[in-house]
Parts: sequence; structure tokens; C-alpha cells
Amino acid sequence: MPAGSGVFAILPLQFFSPLAGANREHYAVLLARYFRLFQESSGRLEREQVIRSFTDYLGRHREALAPESAGDDAAEEGANLSGQDAGTPYFDFDGDSSGPEPRNGKPEDPASDSDTAFQEDRAAANRFLRRIIAAGWLGEETLPGYIRVINITPHARPFFEALVKVDEGLRTEYESHVVAVYSLLCGDAVEENGHYAALNAHSATTALMDSLKVLSQSIKGHYDKFTGEAASSEVKEILHLHYDIYAMEILDGAYKRLKTSDNLSRYRPRIQKKVGELLSNEPWLAESARKYSRINAQTQEESRARLVTLLEEIRDTLKAVDPLLDDIDRRNMLYARSSIERIKALLEPDSTLAGKLGALIREIYSAGGLYLRLPHRLCGIRTIAPESLYRRYRREAVQPGKGFHPGLDAEGRKKAEAALFRRLGQQLSPGKIGAWLDALGGEKRLLTSRELIEDEHSFERFIYSVLYADSSRNFSYIIEEDQRKQMETESYAVPDLVLRRKG
Repeated sequence: MPAGSGVFAILPLQFFSPLAGANREHYAVLLARYFRLFQESSGRLEREQVIRSFTDYLGRHREALAPESAGDDAAEEGANLSGQDAGTPYFDFDGDSSGPEPRNGKPEDPASDSDTAFQEDRAAANRFLRRIIAAGWLGEETLPGYIRVINITPHARPFFEALVKVDEGLRTEYESHVVAVYSLLCGDAVEENGHYAALNAHSATTALMDSLKVLSQSIKGHYDKFTGEAASSEVKEILHLHYDIYAMEILDGAYKRLKTSDNLSRYRPRIQKKVGELLSNEPWLAESARKYSRINAQTQEESRARLVTLLEEIRDTLKAVDPLLDDIDRRNMLYARSSIERIKALLEPDSTLAGKLGALIREIYSAGGLYLRLPHRLCGIRTIAPESLYRRYRREAVQPGKGFHPGLDAEGRKKAEAALFRRLGQQLSPGKIGAWLDALGGEKRLLTSRELIEDEHSFERFIYSVLYADSSRNFSYIIEEDQRKQMETESYAVPDLVLRRKG
């Protein structure tokens, strides 16, 4: 894309330079200060008012200012001289100290330290203002009577609004959008000026969805910040993130309004009903399309199609609100659950098994990447992959990935695999327990608790047989009679029950 095309065909090339230098924070504050003065002023904003506001701020932050680069000064001087004759000097009537220095570097008239500091702050305010004008945010105009006023350039207006919104703190708003859509479509104005009502209602509906998306993504941003910064934090830091930051910005703000207000649930059915009525009202569509065609330079048929599209998008967008609300609730629950679980893990006493495991994990994680060098020691699996998870109906072969370095050598893996199969062979599976009951005569008669238990090994098998008979459909025995009475046999207290083979 050639230089100066697209956005920068309108914006000056140096437009964002004040917000990208060493003093970007101060430039942002000064721009926000100017915009507030602009909004409060009922008429023209004179240069002296701007300089006074800038001087007040820079005087309180004098020590925090950083020296600006020579390139910034050169760009500023080039902008100051642009449009002037080459031989015409640029004069600043506000006492800027950027001109020639007095002899010996001292002012000719004695002044107090406070006056000197004030003059330095005022000179800095003039310098910052010239830099902002040179970048294209503001323009300067000299009126009759040599009154100098500072104006906003047209292309900078939306950036000022965004800057002030960020400076004041972003606030997710959705209630006003719902009320606006309802007022536009369900009021009397829609009958006479339907085209305006449809256009503005569509804009408010889009703003509603944007606000809900911002809320959802804001919760995700807080969750990412929590999992990143609080991964090894103390309890007080987690509580600060949850109650001082997340609760203030999300729970007590937009999310609370979303869950406690009934505007959305109350107005949405009425809006959707009204949209359906307007789409089926041919006289209204024809008259609104005729009026709309006068302002959009299109034919009446094209205007009608556009109005129908706007109304259908309003209806479909309101239908898509429910999945977004569910996503917001899910993200909020995820953040709250993660915060609580993190605090519980940190407060778990070391005397418990969970506390010991937590302390061990924290020590391994903080030991300079020790966790990366520890082998996972999963027998029979040469790499960890999504297929490593247990899946009841999918048993896929796991192939080692490229560059995998197992923690055990070939001989060690064979020994571990043999030990694993020995343990599997010793497990009391449903098939083994069923065969044991068959050997005791279960195929021909009922088996009671008293005759099944003879020693420690038979007691263990009896426990498994009751467990499988009570919970597994594939086990060959069921509990025929369960009186839920205890009996004593071979020093074991067990329920008095009867096992019967199926079929």
C-alpha cells in the first residue's frame, strides 16, 4: 500500500507521534484536558485558557517530564514554519524560553524562584501545545483583534472522544441501548418517520451487542490477568485482584446491572413483536421507503430492501443475545471458581494430603524449570498428547512426537511395562470375581454372605462381588435378597445378603 493511502490519506503522518514518545502519558492527559475545556466552553477556546490549563498540570508533574528527542523538535519546527515565507521568522508571543538565551544564562531582571519555575512551566506548556498542533490534533486560528483560538481538527474529533473515555474509565453500557431500541420502534415516531426509527434502532441494537461482547471479553481479560499474575501469588494478592479490581470493574458495574435489571427481558419480546408487525405492514414499508429514498440517493425499491434488512438484523441480533448472556455467566463462574480454588489451595494446611501435594508442586515449579526436566513416567505412553486422556469409546494409538526425549531408557521402559502388567494381572476384575463365584457353586445355587467369607482373601473378593453386583450391568451376578442386616462371620461384620447368577 503506498504511503499516505487509507487512513493516513486523512490523518497526518505524525498524528500519533505525541502518544508514542517518552512523554506520551503527559500528552494523553493534556489532550484530555483540552477536550474537557472544549466541551465546557460555550464559544471559542482561546489559546490563553489552554496554556493556563497545561501550565497547571506541567507544574505539578515537572519532575516526571522526560527530555524529548531532537527529531520531535525538528518535526515541530518544520510544522511551525510550514506555510510561511522562508525568510519570515516564527514569533511566539507567549514568553516561550525556547528562543535565544540571555547573557550568561541568567535573566536580565531578577525574579524569585517561584516566578522562574512558573515561567519554565509556561514555556513547557507552549512547547507541548506546539507539538500537539504540529501532529495535527489541534489547529490555531487568529481572529480580528489578534485573538488566538485553538480548534479541534475534524479528523481528530473521534480520537479525542475515545481518549477521554479511556481516561475516565471504560464503562460497559447496555441498558440505554435496550431502552433506545424500544423507544424508537414502539413509540409514535415510528409511524411518521419509520426510516429514521429503523436506522437509529439498528445502530442501538448493534451497540447493545457490542457492549455485551465487551463485557464478555473484559471478564476473559481479567481471567487471563488472574491466571498470569496470580499463578504463584499470595492470598492477599488474589483477594486484591478479585475484590478490589474485578469486583469493582465487573461485578459491581456492568454485570450487576445486567443481572438485576429487567429491561432486556421486558423489552425484548415487545421489540421483536413490533419488528414482525412492521415487516408485514406494506403501507408502512412503502411510505418509509419513499421518505428514505430522499436522503440516501437510492430508488424506492432499494430503500425498501434496505429497511427490511435493517429490521431483520434487529430481530436476529436480539435472538442471538441469549448465547452471549450464557457465555458471560460461564466466564464469570470460571473466574470466581478459579479464584476460590486458588485461595483454598494456598490455605490448605501442610498436614493434609492436598496441602502436601500443593507445597510439593509449588516447590517443583519454583525450582528453576525443574518441572521441565522431570519425566512423566506414564507406563506404556511415550508422549503426552490429547489422545493420552482416557476415552471410553475412542482408543487411538499414541505416536511419539518429533523431538521427544523419554525420561526412561529402553530397558527401564520394559521393566516398567512388565511391572504394570503384573499389577493388571493381580487386579480383581469382574471376570475374575464372576469365575470365583462360579467355582463356589454359584451356577447351581444361591450364595450367601456367610459361606462366601472364609479368610482375608475371600473377604476382599466378597467386597468386590457386592460392588460389581450393585453397580455393573455387565457383571454375571445380582443381589437377590438384601435384608440390610449385619452378621458376623470370620470376625467380619458384613450385610446379610444373597447373590444369584443371572439367567
